[in-house]
Amino acid sequence: MRTTASIASVLSLAALAWLAQAESLPVETTHHTLRFAGTGPHVLEVRTVHGVIDIEGYDGADVDMTVGKSISAKTADDLQRAQREVTLETADNAATIRAIGRYQYGMTCGEESSQHDREWPRYDVRFDFKIRVPRNTQIVLCTINEGTITVKGMRADFIVRSVNGPVSLSDMAGSGEATTVNGSVTASFIAAPRGDSLFRTINGDIVLSMPDAFAADLDLKTFNGGLYTDFDAQPRAIKTAAAPQRKDGKLVYQTNLYATVRVGNGGPLLTLDTFNGDARVLHRQGKENPR
Repeated sequence: MRTTASIASVLSLAALAWLAQAESLPVETTHHTLRFAGTGPHVLEVRTVHGVIDIEGYDGADVDMTVGKSISAKTADDLQRAQREVTLETADNAATIRAIGRYQYGMTCGEESSQHDREWPRYDVRFDFKIRVPRNTQIVLCTINEGTITVKGMRADFIVRSVNGPVSLSDMAGSGEATTVNGSVTASFIAAPRGDSLFRTINGDIVLSMPDAFAADLDLKTFNGGLYTDFDAQPRAIKTAAAPQRKDGKLVYQTNLYATVRVGNGGPLLTLDTFNGDARVLHRQGKENPR
């Protein structure tokens, strides 16, 4: 994602510019009860530049959200500037509920911005989210720095993206994307994804845990690591990225470099893509709770 990568690059440079923070404020904790409108489908969208996102599915109807906001800055003036410029934007009473931490110029994780070439401010504001949400809600989550994302007990589709932090999904029953750059991606499903799904990182392992009745097509790739499944799997035909080209009198085929296998009778395509780490698909351990 170009915008996320651009903001992350700016933040990394900014972090080097001031390591000794002179001013800070105590963590400010707020509680929000947000409500959906209409019959659905319902979506929860959470975005921030710095901070942790912790989501738990439950059997209620409202979104119960606690947010911890903390500010540190180079000077007292920078501290006041942070208080003016960085806001928590919430929106409810609609099919989509939003909680977005916005920096100066309105920047946040995963949204287009034309301001990433400006000087980054000399402050750091983080929002740490702890949210209980109805199980059948679709989720869209995005964070960049110190960006651990934890999701438990959801039953609908998901888009989960971090940059500097691990992604952990457990007790899941949906389809979607779970990606980061620096960190592991782990996901445990009580029911296999119903649609094509992507799990990706650059620096970290990818581990999926599936129920015994799991059936799917798998594309697995790593550069420095291993590929493994304890399910019975059969090779699938290697895909080609493009039509063959003739070079030095020979036809040259370019492959996507994935190990392609089928588990059971096949099904949705699950892609596991890492650079420095293992990619594993394993039997789920423990008692399943299919609520």
